[in-house]
Amino acid sequence: MIKCLLNSVISTKNGRFCTEDVKNFYLNTPMTRPEYMKIKVEFIPQEIQQEYEISNKIVDGHVYVEITKGMYGLLQAGILANQQLSRRLANYGFKQTSHTPGLWKHENKNIQFALVVDDFGIQYQDKADADFLIQALKQHYEDVTVDWTGKGFCGVHIDWDYI
Repeated sequence: MIKCLLNSVISTKNGRFCTEDVKNFYLNTPMTRPEYMKIKVEFIPQEIQQEYEISNKIVDGHVYVEITKGMYGLLQAGILANQQLSRRLANYGFKQTSHTPGLWKHENKNIQFALVVDDFGIQYQDKADADFLIQALKQHYEDVTVDWTGKGFCGVHIDWDYI
């Protein structure tokens, strides 16, 4: 998908590419129901134990925690974050393509993007369209950063020569 997207940028007249990172994309997604976990107290650093005053929460050498938002390692975290993004971006005319999971398009603007974890690789022709997507994401997510050079995406270094 990424290779196709990058090829599409250079094959599209006036095509441009930028990237956007949404910090804590998974971590801020509410769970549909809480999950529970127990952690051996020996795995919790002393400074964390003191900071969060967990000594009175230790039971049989473990601390029990309730997880109410997405967390790395939870199988459902990715799908919940994706579903939440789908609901949010639908209000702005974006939807995930039916043929390529992770590829999103706008219903009438010349913009599409690939989403990998919390990184957006955005193909656009008109900067206003990219700004539209960026502002839509900023309405719902904190700490959104944009790299207009589009020099790095999914560990791939890209030297764009649009001419």
